Amino acid sequence: MWNCGSANPPEYKARNRPPICISPVSTMKTFARPFSASLVLLLLLLWIVAPGAAASQDLEALLSRMTLEEKVGQMTQLTLQAVSETKGEPGVAHIIDHDALREAIAERHVGSLLNVYDMARTESEWRMLMTHIDEVTRTESRLGIPILYGIDAVHGNNYLMEATIFPQNIGLAATWNTDLVAKASRITAQETRAVGINWNFSPVLDVARTPLWSRFFETFGEDPYATAVLGTAAVMAMQEPGPTGYPAVAATGKHFLGYSMPLSGKDRTPAWIPERMLRDIFLPPFEAAMNAGLMTIMINSAEINGIPVHADKFVLTDLLREELGFEGIAVTDWEDIGKLVELHRVAESYKEAVFQSVDAGIDMAMVPYDYTFTDTLIELVAEGRISESRIDESVMRILSVKKKLGLFDRSASHPTARVDIGSDASHSTSLQAARESMTLLKNNGVLPLDSESTILAAGPALDNIPMMFGSWSYTWQGTDPAAYPAGIQTLGEELADRLAERVIMAPWGGYHEADRFRAAAYASDVAVLALGEVPSVEKPGDIESLRLPDEQVAIVRQAAESGARVVVVLFQNRPRIIREIEPYADAIVLAYLPGPYGAQAVVDVLDGTVNPGGHLPFTYPRFSGSLVPYDHKPSEASDILYGTNAFQPQYPFGHGLSYTEFHYSDLTVDAAQFDSHGTIEVGVTVENVGNLAGRDVVHVFVQDHVASVTPAVRRLRAFSVVDLESGDSARLTWTLGEADFSFTGRDLKPVLEPGTFSIHVDSLSYMFELHQ
Repeated sequence: MWNCGSANPPEYKARNRPPICISPVSTMKTFARPFSASLVLLLLLLWIVAPGAAASQDLEALLSRMTLEEKVGQMTQLTLQAVSETKGEPGVAHIIDHDALREAIAERHVGSLLNVYDMARTESEWRMLMTHIDEVTRTESRLGIPILYGIDAVHGNNYLMEATIFPQNIGLAATWNTDLVAKASRITAQETRAVGINWNFSPVLDVARTPLWSRFFETFGEDPYATAVLGTAAVMAMQEPGPTGYPAVAATGKHFLGYSMPLSGKDRTPAWIPERMLRDIFLPPFEAAMNAGLMTIMINSAEINGIPVHADKFVLTDLLREELGFEGIAVTDWEDIGKLVELHRVAESYKEAVFQSVDAGIDMAMVPYDYTFTDTLIELVAEGRISESRIDESVMRILSVKKKLGLFDRSASHPTARVDIGSDASHSTSLQAARESMTLLKNNGVLPLDSESTILAAGPALDNIPMMFGSWSYTWQGTDPAAYPAGIQTLGEELADRLAERVIMAPWGGYHEADRFRAAAYASDVAVLALGEVPSVEKPGDIESLRLPDEQVAIVRQAAESGARVVVVLFQNRPRIIREIEPYADAIVLAYLPGPYGAQAVVDVLDGTVNPGGHLPFTYPRFSGSLVPYDHKPSEASDILYGTNAFQPQYPFGHGLSYTEFHYSDLTVDAAQFDSHGTIEVGVTVENVGNLAGRDVVHVFVQDHVASVTPAVRRLRAFSVVDLESGDSARLTWTLGEADFSFTGRDLKPVLEPGTFSIHVDSLSYMFELHQ
């Protein structure tokens, strides 16, 4: 087996493929609360979160020297567009407007810049930009307070041309490999800081409860526990000390709070979420990340229960600061203070909107084009509506993050070449992530492909690079093929390279190509159909239905009618309804948005080079009108037509097939020590009874049979990834604590009630009593 860190991993242009690269994952790893990490990493995080008294005194001294204008400037964030001459044209170097930059930093004391025009830039361009900004800050501002520079490095540093790009988070979640998520996040952070960018607007910690939502693919799925584990791993890895000795970047938990369940399914539209649900479903990932040292959060752009979150003091002060004790930066999203006037209509004027948002608890405004926020906040302080002590709170948080990042240390803050951007080892990690994410939803014996089969290859995603990457890929929407680096292999090219004369490429042009498509299908043994959706995110990604387009449904039926066996490969931002095509498909592979090595990873699964091991991090719906998650209430699975079997998703949460077979046995639950120690030991044996080596994901669910608040049918409370050779077995154990059996009670406080519980692992279950 090839070592993932060894020399000569694949490059985008490679044609000679390396052996399978699979990093070992502990088969005995416990993912019980509070999301444990190594002792060394915990010590490093303690160092990050708790700077010494001397550092605190230094910042207090600096704060005492600052004028009100300098303080409010620190709370202001401008887009790079506001200080640029060029407009993000392809092939045109980005040019800073020096006078505008000097005004922003030296005269207006701006504390943060973000983004780039909607076009990825090269390493050398980024270094020039960051050096220019650093030079102006150092030589022309009175106090020399460094700039926090933010970027949406969502799946790799996707605005850096040479960076390593990974599968989107929903695909990483399908690996269930916490170590791999951490590794990808670490590489992203290091490659981001290497060009001088010190603040990453990632990871998304929203829990994806509605597949209609256009940012579904940015999440780690529908489960709060899994999102907490994987999201915290990402945060800790991003904020690990890099070559400079300081954290590589400040991570950002997005979007606090309740952003991912709009009632309409459309982005930035109202959500109605009871406080109990906020606490049980949406809060845990943020709380876990904060406990692990998360430095910043970005605020939900929308409203919850009729109150825009940017003006919600309960969420931003009572909950975030007083209850959770968060001391990091709370930054707005794009223009969201102004939207309190224009969109939400809870403020009559921009001045009132600034008052509401600062009073609610924001620290920094992503303005992002001018100084209206700065001037207005200064006016509010002068009028006595906002106290200067309130300003000091936010400024100290901003300065503290800059201090933790080493931005005041000249030897560490300047962009350096200490990281090998886009290294061979980093690319091998991207390939590994793509392979491990591949999720086999259905297989009627057609996969792996027979070595003698004639294969028809067709579909809109066959030769479409953006459909493999998704949004946030070299541009915001990720739809421009010209923006991508040269040499990325499409699925069609990969099939042609590896299966050569056995492959028939059918044209994709919709209905008018139907005759040519049918002829190719009749000449083939197997039809590999690459389906999905064009990248889109945020408001451009709003859709009316999850149904696949008619022409994609049609080619599946036509291929099946020809007598060819049909293999469907899905590249999609969210689970699109496949109920109509599922009966015609002999196999379905969900590739998510796998990135630059997506084509290789898919063909590796199709030809059997890789045994698929991905498992769904969400419930795959059967109907657009029935978007019910796995942890639903009992009443959601019962009605007069279907009895107690009304919950009928296309594929259940955690589903994923393999080319081998796993057998579960000997589920044990030791609840005897719960009264004295507050813990329960759970164990199960997993055996590979098939003929091939394979990987499985083992999920541990808890069911509370009776509670004072209607309980979910089950809740995920632990998981492990296990690699087993044919005939091998492993004994897995987990320790569950009181929090794993608790819920938010009627008084909106955590409660553990005695009674009957069950542990579920695969088809095994164990019922027991808990006593207080």
